[in-house]
Amino acid sequence: MLGLVLAGGGARGAYEAGVLRYVVERFAPHFEVISGTSVGAINGAWIGSGGNVAALWDFWATLRFEDVARFSPRDLLQSPARWLRRTTEFGEGVGLLDPTPLYNLLKARVDWAGLHRRIDSRELRAMMVTLTDVGSGRAHIFTDGDVKLRRAATSRAIPARVGPEHCLASAAIPFVFPAIPIDGRSYVDGALRQNTPLAPAVEAGVDHVLVIGVKRLRSEEATLLVQPTPGFLAGKALNALMLDPIEESIRRIDALNNLLNWAEGEHPGFIERCRVGHKPYHVVHHAFLRPSEDLGRVAAETFRKGSHTLPWAVRTLLGAVAADEHVQEADLLSYLFFDRVFCEPLLELGYQDARAAEADIARVLTARGPGG
Repeated sequence: MLGLVLAGGGARGAYEAGVLRYVVERFAPHFEVISGTSVGAINGAWIGSGGNVAALWDFWATLRFEDVARFSPRDLLQSPARWLRRTTEFGEGVGLLDPTPLYNLLKARVDWAGLHRRIDSRELRAMMVTLTDVGSGRAHIFTDGDVKLRRAATSRAIPARVGPEHCLASAAIPFVFPAIPIDGRSYVDGALRQNTPLAPAVEAGVDHVLVIGVKRLRSEEATLLVQPTPGFLAGKALNALMLDPIEESIRRIDALNNLLNWAEGEHPGFIERCRVGHKPYHVVHHAFLRPSEDLGRVAAETFRKGSHTLPWAVRTLLGAVAADEHVQEADLLSYLFFDRVFCEPLLELGYQDARAAEADIARVLTARGPGG
């Protein structure tokens, strides 16, 4: 069973769309399970509905900030004490921006009926969206389809007909967007608990999986040579909040793969007996793609060159964020820069990174047999 796992990361989601265009046009894969968080859930719903990847590319390439959130000169001129008080069609909440435009955009651009039709026909086995429940702090995995997930200490699986409200809630970055109510509970960005939701996909039974992240692995030896500003620290805090142990998860998968392949060699048929006996152990072939460039640096450079195209209030807001971050690393800005001027280079980067990783992707999409 082939799975697709898409990480959260705000405007960085354009990178995922670039990767997906290359992968789908080059290999035409049939993803049976899709697991997404935040913007990854949005991209995942598009792919799950059977949406054209060229249209997804155009969605990001033409995106404007006002398509995602409302922030007007009137908001900017309010007293700072009122900036985080937001009244939307979802009720009152704490958030700098009103996400209603994004909700309307999701309803209009994603073929939700097509998504549900593909799930009901079992062409798509499951669409899973991870949210963070404000009350408990646990990850709630809303699952639409024919899979059952175990209840864990830090997560809970909830059967649901996934819709735009789930994707909107999964993308509700705390303090940026207000919490979204669903079935009497309040939810925020799923990335706080599970930014790259690989574990649910593996538990659902995928044995081949493409994982797309939006963070470049940085060297721990990197040092900061300037005094950190509040904006810089806010960007690093957001990165830390959304940092899940995806590398460690993949290392565990590799260790289990090695053990299972050894057992299969020593005891032929071992893996099949595990499957028949409903043991949750199977070989998982995976490819993990992530940016070859630092997207925070891309955001900083792009804003310096192209911010003049933004509306005044938005330019002022993002300019305040950018000015308060390191000149070469605008992490917070990269999450909020929902505009084509930033999304276009990310699309191209994702496409080229996928091209460079073609052999690794092909290995996963074409692997066969109980042990690979």
